[in-house]
Amino acid sequence: MPNHGKQGNVFRHNHNGFAGAGLDDLTWGVFSSASDSAYFEVAIDSEEGGTGSVDTFKWRENGGAWTENVDITGSAQTLSGVNGDQIVTFAATTGHTLNDQWARGNLYDEACTVTDDQAQITDATRRMLDPENPPTFTDSGGANVLSIDYARGIAYFDAACGTVTVTGEGSHVPAAALEKCGYMYDWKLDGSVDLAEISAFQDDWKTHKPGLAEFSGGAEGYFASSKWFAAIENAIDGTRVHFLLQLFSYDPDNDQTGDHFICWATFTSFNTSANKDAIVGESINFQGQGAPAFVPNA
Repeated sequence: MPNHGKQGNVFRHNHNGFAGAGLDDLTWGVFSSASDSAYFEVAIDSEEGGTGSVDTFKWRENGGAWTENVDITGSAQTLSGVNGDQIVTFAATTGHTLNDQWARGNLYDEACTVTDDQAQITDATRRMLDPENPPTFTDSGGANVLSIDYARGIAYFDAACGTVTVTGEGSHVPAAALEKCGYMYDWKLDGSVDLAEISAFQDDWKTHKPGLAEFSGGAEGYFASSKWFAAIENAIDGTRVHFLLQLFSYDPDNDQTGDHFICWATFTSFNTSANKDAIVGESINFQGQGAPAFVPNA
């Protein structure tokens, strides 16, 4: 049965975790000397307030204290964290906008909880994965990964697993790397499973073997800002294909902690229309990436 709901949120995750309206010229380098997983946030904290009138930035690791007023040099700069060193490079030393920010999450030998042929990242705060930059799940017993659930941090293997760890630079999507760019209402989510008939010659009833599952959906949506259009343009030109959807089916307290699905998806079509003096509406269709994750009412 399809699931229906009223309200949903759309988040974009830019190629380098950028959120803002100014110059987006930061490039993430390697995460080295790692001892544990870590995510980094970088934000512009002055426009031309640094040495020689350059812009400055602040940064922090895993949501800790900020290191502030760091001059932008235009060359590779090392953020020396507790769990590893993250390289960042700004292409320009000036021209940035105050409070614009970037975020990136790195996984390093992250532990997983194993159930037979499935392994889920144990730390719930590190389960959101980037479908365009998948991490590497490694099983001590040599089982091979068949597929990954990017919304729940689960890897499915071709055999029962032993000890599983996961590593990937930029593969974890921290909350700070997501920027809300639109809203959806009257959404619909449909799942399906491929079936292959395996009936024998003398069977009275057909027998089927389930194959791969998928989901798709649609909604009537309205945009909150021009960032919605930028997000759609990114999907069209291939700059950023996937978006994170948060689809609510039951939220009795109206505080966005109710029953909802979280999923990565690609918009496949949309149609914009509006009557005079009405909110501009968009009929949207999307195709899911991986499996949708269900989050019950808190």
